[in-house]
Amino acid sequence: MIKEKQIVSKKRVADHGEVYTREKEVNAMLDLVAMQTQSLSATFLEPACGTGNFLIEILRRKLAVAAENYQDKHKRKKYVKSPSQLSYERDLILAVSSIYGIELLEDNVKACRKRLFDFATAEYARLFPDSQKTACLDAIECLLHFNIVWGNALSMEVETPRHSISLDGLVTEEEKERSKKAIIFYQWSFVTERKIKRVPFIYWGLVDRAYQPNGNSPLPHPYRTVFQSSLCDFLQLKQQYANEYE
Repeated sequence: MIKEKQIVSKKRVADHGEVYTREKEVNAMLDLVAMQTQSLSATFLEPACGTGNFLIEILRRKLAVAAENYQDKHKRKKYVKSPSQLSYERDLILAVSSIYGIELLEDNVKACRKRLFDFATAEYARLFPDSQKTACLDAIECLLHFNIVWGNALSMEVETPRHSISLDGLVTEEEKERSKKAIIFYQWSFVTERKIKRVPFIYWGLVDRAYQPNGNSPLPHPYRTVFQSSLCDFLQLKQQYANEYE
C-alpha cells in the first residue's frame, strides 16, 4: 500500500499550517453528505482547498452521476428525452460550476485547477473519445478560473487585488478599493437548455448571511443582494468572460 503524502515540507507546515487530508478521511466526511455529493447542482466550497483532495472526490461523485444519466438510456421513461452528447456536456458544466475553493498558496491553486480540469476532461474523453468540443474544454477551464480562488479565507480577500472593478454601482473610493480586494464568487445556473446565468456574490456577504431573498439588507450597496447578472450560451463561457482573465 502506497502511503499518502500529507505534507510538502516542514517549513510549509510551520508557515501556513499546510497538511493534506488523506483519501480515507475525505471519503468518510463526504459520505456524511452523500446525497448532496450526487446532486449535480449542489454547491460545495472548500475554504482551504490545497490541491483539491476534497474537491476532486466531489467532482468524481458528481461526474459518475452525469455518466450514468447519459449511459443508462434504457432506464429512462418513454416521455423523457433521450440523452445526447449535448445533454452530457450540460451536466458536466453544471457539475464543475458547483465546486468552489479558496487557497492561500499560488502553487496549490494552479495544481488544484489543473487536477480538476484533467479529471473532468478525462471523463469527457472517456465517453466521447472522437467528438470532444474545444468550446466545452474552454468552458471548464473558464469555470475553474473563477471558482478556484487564490485568496485568504480569513481576511476574505484575494491575494492579488484586481485592476478593474467587477461590480457596478460603487460610489465611494472605500467601496471601490474594497471591491478590488474582496473575494467574489459567481453562482452559475442554467435558465434554458443552453443558456447559463452568472450572478456575483461577495464572499464575506455570504459568510455573514447578508444576502436576503427579498433584497433587503442593512449593508450598503453593493453588499446586499447583487442583481448584476449576465447570460450566455454555456459553450461560449470563455469568450464571454475573456476580458476578466488576469
